[in-house]
Amino acid sequence: MVTSPFARPGRELVPGRWLGSVAVLALGCAIAWTLVGFGHGVPLATAVLLGLAAVALWNSPLRATGHEPLAAVRSRAAFENAVVVLWRPGCAYSSALRRRAAREGLKVHWVNIWRDEDAYELCCSINRGSEETPTAVVLDPRHSGPIVIPASVPGIREATSARALPAPRALQSPRTFRR
Repeated sequence: MVTSPFARPGRELVPGRWLGSVAVLALGCAIAWTLVGFGHGVPLATAVLLGLAAVALWNSPLRATGHEPLAAVRSRAAFENAVVVLWRPGCAYSSALRRRAAREGLKVHWVNIWRDEDAYELCCSINRGSEETPTAVVLDPRHSGPIVIPASVPGIREATSARALPAPRALQSPRTFRR
């Protein structure tokens, strides 16, 4: 069973979000202590500790990211298609997709599932209760629900190029052709 990472009465902190960052920082302290203990000098120990502190900060929930609330993206998607990638901090696949999409110049809305409860519920409903990220969807005003697309640069590129196409129209009346 997957538990929601959002605060509930009696549960303020979610275990696991900080575990990786704290582990990296503890490893940095141990390495720095060992370097000083074996006489390699304080400057080297400080450099190692600062480097691992930067890695810990990068993977922590404190890192500022390009999160957009899903409700805001849905309100904009009422007029045009919107490609949304549901992601979470610390996910290597999400980070790689973000870098590749930025390199390609793709217009994507990035929604952090650990900051947005609606996005978390959408992600879990798409992935059968799992927090699998990245999960890419297209919010199309012509459809009642999101359309799941491949979470890859080619999948996003295809969805964004299809976004520019006009909506299909029904014929007003049958046309007859004369020869």
